[in-house]
Formats: sequence, C-alpha cells, structure tokens
Amino acid sequence: MKSNIILVKIFVIFLCSFLNKEIFAFDERNPFPNAKGVSTGSGIPLSKVPEVMQGVTITEKLGSSIDLNNTFTDSNGKVTKISEMLSDGKPLILTLNYYRCTSLCSLQLVNFANSLKDMGWKIGKDFKIATVSFDPSDVPKIAKEQQNHYLSLTEQKNADWQFYVGTNESIKKLTDEVGFYYRYDTASKEFAHAAAIFIISPEGKISRYLYGITYKSRDIKFSLMDASMNKIGSPTDQILLTCFHYNPTSGKYDAFAVGMLRIGASLTVLSLLIILGFFFWREKRKAY
Repeated sequence: MKSNIILVKIFVIFLCSFLNKEIFAFDERNPFPNAKGVSTGSGIPLSKVPEVMQGVTITEKLGSSIDLNNTFTDSNGKVTKISEMLSDGKPLILTLNYYRCTSLCSLQLVNFANSLKDMGWKIGKDFKIATVSFDPSDVPKIAKEQQNHYLSLTEQKNADWQFYVGTNESIKKLTDEVGFYYRYDTASKEFAHAAAIFIISPEGKISRYLYGITYKSRDIKFSLMDASMNKIGSPTDQILLTCFHYNPTSGKYDAFAVGMLRIGASLTVLSLLIILGFFFWREKRKAY
C-alpha cells in the first residue's frame, strides 16, 4: 500500500514537471498599480502619490471572519444577511464595485465574467457570487441592470451571481473587515479604489485574495477548492492543485517547489528504467 502511494506521488510530481512551461506562464505578475497599495507596490514615495490615491489599498486579513449579521439589499429589493448568502455551505466570491463606474469596475467585472465563462463551472452549484456596491447612493434598480448585463456575459442562465446595495454603515463594516480601502474624489465625483476579488469560506472567513482586473480561471478554481477544503473540483483539478501554492504577495497560485519537480521527474525516469530493466531480465531468464 505504501509503495502504491509513493508511486502516485511520483506520478503527480512527474505530471507537474510536464506542466512546467505552463506553470511559469501562469505565474505572471499583474503590474496594475492598485493591486496591493499604490504607495508601496509602485515604490513611489507617499509624498509623491496624488492625494486622492493616498490610503487607497487592500490590506490582507486572511483567516479573519466577516460579520454574518451584516445586511445588504439585493437587486429585487430583498434585505439579505451575509449568513443567508452562505447558508447552503458553499464558498462565496465577493467583489466590491460601484455601479456608476465605467472604467475600472467595468473592466474588472467584464474580465471576471469572461473567466467564469472559460472556467466552465456552474455558478450556484458549488459556489456563489456576490457583488456589493460600496457607493451608498446605488439602488436596487441599478443593481438589477448590472446583474442582467454581467450574467449575460457568463452565458449561464439563472446563475447565482447576486448584486447588492447597502447603507454607509453596512458598506464600511464589510470593506473594513476585508481590508478594502477607497476614497471619494469630490472633483471627479468618482471613487479611487483598488481591484481584487475576495474568496469567503462557507464559515464566513476570508480565504483568498485575487488581485488585479484579470483573473486566471485556474486561480479562481483553486481558490474555491481551498475555501471549500477540497470538497469541490474534479480529480484532475485536485491533482493540479498539488502543483501550486497560494502566494499572498502576488495574490496568485504559483508553481510549487520547481526544483523538487525536476528531481521528481528525474527519479521517475530512473524508476521506469529500473522497472523496464527488471522485466527484460525476467523475460530473458524465462527464455533459458
């Protein structure tokens, strides 16, 4: 039994080594300046950062819990607790946007919807999505328009991707809990904010942060698998996940122990040669 387990592990390592080229392509860094904080990520001195952008950042709070009693109003006007969003035990993808935004938010949500389409997982079956506006002036009617638009991009009818609006109090509580800090620019009457999606576990804990305005479908899959404690995902996805680890610095899944992969691949080739040699020796012995 132990030898079989070892062989399976070697096979996984060997499989990952064949994916090495793809792994490195997957480990690309997103240069988007708001990924994890303008003043630190870009190396620009704080004094040189425009005033409206100062304090616009995301501070990771991995493992922290969000208030399950916090309430928001969905696109149909129903007041909903966060606990209700998680009531069926599925991980939740949370996005924070505001519905008047025609630049950053639109790009983020369009790319996110396209990634969901490419991912091929049915939204609502193993996971749910909640987009919450951090603009307290947004209303359910606008949320419904946004919902209809972005759901159409996923090409999934009746997908469980809900759009919410909230009060100043509920918005501030949620954004503070996930470490999402933004500022309102009175001159442009727009919000300066960062871009990320947040993966929430079924228990209401912050499991992962994925940064930028584009998201690899594989990153989304792995994040949901981690948040669900590997209760979702195909066997192939489970094997592939062993080849990656979550990098909180980049907010992506990077190749895991590349050097060990190469060593494992070499050991696999050596093992195969030994096995083939044994069979040839046995057949030759039978011939005599």
